[in-house]
Amino acid sequence: MRLHAGILLPSLGRGGVGRVMLTLARALLERGHRIDLVLLRPRGRYGDVPPEAGLFYVRGRRPSPALTPVLKTHPRVAALSPGPLETLREWLALRRLRPGLRLHPGNARRALAAAAYVRAARPDALLSAVTQANVAALLGARLAPVPVAIAIHGDVDRSYSALQRARARALYPEAAAAAAVSRGLAEQAVRRLGLDPDRTRTIYNGLPAADILRRSAEAPEHPWFSDGGPPVVLAVGRTTPQKDHPALVAAFARLRRRRPARLAIMGAGSARSRAALRAAARRLGVAGDTALLDFDRNPFRYMRRAGVVALSSRWEGLGMVLLEAMACGTPVVGTDAPFGPAEILDGGRWGPLVPVGDADALARALGGVLDGAHPPPEALRRRAAEFDTARMADGYERLLADAAAAGPAQSQGRGPKLGLPGVRSGAAMSANSHSSGRVSRGSMISSTP
Repeated sequence: MRLHAGILLPSLGRGGVGRVMLTLARALLERGHRIDLVLLRPRGRYGDVPPEAGLFYVRGRRPSPALTPVLKTHPRVAALSPGPLETLREWLALRRLRPGLRLHPGNARRALAAAAYVRAARPDALLSAVTQANVAALLGARLAPVPVAIAIHGDVDRSYSALQRARARALYPEAAAAAAVSRGLAEQAVRRLGLDPDRTRTIYNGLPAADILRRSAEAPEHPWFSDGGPPVVLAVGRTTPQKDHPALVAAFARLRRRRPARLAIMGAGSARSRAALRAAARRLGVAGDTALLDFDRNPFRYMRRAGVVALSSRWEGLGMVLLEAMACGTPVVGTDAPFGPAEILDGGRWGPLVPVGDADALARALGGVLDGAHPPPEALRRRAAEFDTARMADGYERLLADAAAAGPAQSQGRGPKLGLPGVRSGAAMSANSHSSGRVSRGSMISSTP
C-alpha cells in the first residue's frame, strides 16, 4: 500500500543523520510513497532534496547557503510559522501538563510546527529522528494526533544531556513505534528510557553503495591522495569529543616512528578544537604529516584513495564512516565503541577493533592494515552492501505501517507488537486522500520562503 509520511528532522545538518534520512526519503519515493521532509531549522549542507518530496520548514532563522536556493525553487515547499502568542500559550500549557520536563518556549515552538505540518499535510504517520525532533513530534502529537515513530541515532548515556534523558524517559514510551540504528543502541534505549521491547526494533542505516562507489571515482583536491607519497590515514567526522581525534593523533605519532605515513582529518569543527589538534600534532612531532581538511560533500573520493580509514570514536550510534569506506573498498580500523562498530565489523572479522582511547593498540592496528593485513577490496564492498538502502527502506516501511496501525502516539497499547530486534511484516498502511502531490494549507503555514 502507498503510504504518506513526514520525516521530521532538526535540520539537514553536517552529521550523518541528515544524509541517511535523505537517502531513506529517496528510497521511499522511488517505491511510490509520498514523503515530506519537515525541518525544524532551515539549516545544513545537504541541499539535494528530492523534487518529488514535500519540503516544510520552520520560518524564523536565515536559511543556510546550501538550502537557500532549494527553498526558492523547490516545487513543493511551505513555511511553518508558529506565532509568539500561540507559542507562549502552548508553552504555559505544556508546563502545567508536564511540570517535570522543564520545557522552554523553543520546545513549544517546535511542537506547534510539528502539529501545523500534521494539520496541513495529514500524513498517515510521522517519523522523527534525533532527540530534538523526537520530542517535538511527541509533543506535537498531543495537539494534532498522529502516529509517531521515533528513530534513535545516539548513545543515550553519552550523547544525551541529563535533561534530554529526562524528557526522553517521559515522552519516548508514548511513541507508537521506535527504531534504533544498532542492536546495542536498541537494547540500551529499552533499558534506560523505558521503551517497550515489543515496540522497539533495530533498523541499520542504509547506504547507497553503488552511488558511493561512483562518486568515489571523482578526483580529490588534496595532493596527498594522488602524489604517490606515503599512505594516508584518513578520519572523517566532526572534531568533537565524541570522535576522540586526540587519541588518533597520538596513535599516528606512534605509527610514524615505525613507518612513513600521513594523517588527514576531514570534517567541520570549532576553531578551538582544530587548534588543539594542531597543537597536539606539533607537540608530538607530526605536524608536517598531519592535515585538517574541511567538510566535503564527497568524502568518498578521499576514502577510496586512503591507505586506511580510522574511526577513533568514544561512542557511536552505528558508525557509518566504516561502512562508507568499505563501500569504496578501503580497509578500516575502528574502536570497539558503544554502539555499532563491533556489529559492522562482526567482532573484528572485517577490520581490527581496538579498545576506546588506547593509542598504542590503535597504532598497531593501523600499521597492520597498512602492511596488508586486511580483507580484499571486493570482500569489503560485499560486506558494505549488506547494509544497503533497500533493507533500510524495508525496515522503515514496516515500522511506519505498524505505527499507523497502532494509532496516534497517545493511544499506546493498541496495535501490533514490533519485536526487538527483529522485523515483522507489518500491517498495511492506509492510503489517504492527499494523493495529488499538492501541499495542503493550514494554520501557521505559508507557501513560500
